[in-house]
Amino acid sequence: MAAESEAEGTININSNSPCINLEKLPHLTDYLPTLKTYTNPLQHNPFFLPSDGFYVTPTDVVLHHIAYDISSSSSSSASPHLACIRAGPRKQIFFDPTDSTRAAIVNCGGLSPGLNTVIRELVVGLWDLYGLRHIYGIQVGYRGFYSSDMAPLQLNPKMVHGWHKTGGTLLQTSMGGFHLQNIVDAIQRYGFNQKEEMDVGSWLKSELKEWWARDHPNELFAVKYIDPTYMIRAVPALQMLPKTCTVHY
Repeated sequence: MAAESEAEGTININSNSPCINLEKLPHLTDYLPTLKTYTNPLQHNPFFLPSDGFYVTPTDVVLHHIAYDISSSSSSSASPHLACIRAGPRKQIFFDPTDSTRAAIVNCGGLSPGLNTVIRELVVGLWDLYGLRHIYGIQVGYRGFYSSDMAPLQLNPKMVHGWHKTGGTLLQTSMGGFHLQNIVDAIQRYGFNQKEEMDVGSWLKSELKEWWARDHPNELFAVKYIDPTYMIRAVPALQMLPKTCTVHY
């Protein structure tokens, strides 16, 4: 088994598996090497019992190509398989949820069915499972971070109890408004250190363009983001779903 500190390069998980070339991804410890770790509070939560295999280990990976011909494993010319570290819950985390952690939830871009349900479950999960007591909703998309007339809403399970019965998003959303410097300044001003985004087309586009310019200079690259909610908004909602799938124009 590869060591936990293995972050990139070609490694062999075991003698029967192909060589894996791990993609280097940014990590908090790249910038804060002495960052303290904490045991995941789910480990001791009376309402949740992690099952075997629930936590993701540092050697869990996702292959770029999931189909593999085992006859090629014996070939000396076979190239390593590109892989990324798998996302998911860790047994050791890098923030103390009972101390100074502040989480922010923001809707960006178009509407999708079930946004209020996602917000509600995030709030309830952060509150009941992780013990967070500082959870905020950013109003009207990215602009809500830095607009002076839209202060963040402090959220709790009681406040969002019935949100899943309402269509749209009660935090509201808008297209555009992504101004990185203003958003970062607002995050620092409010002390947010955990940020949850939903419907992140504009953010994803800017991040992809920045990555391509850095790692693939002088190569042509175009990003086209197709918002699937345009298809949803093009047809009326079913009659039996007036609350859970409200159509907005």
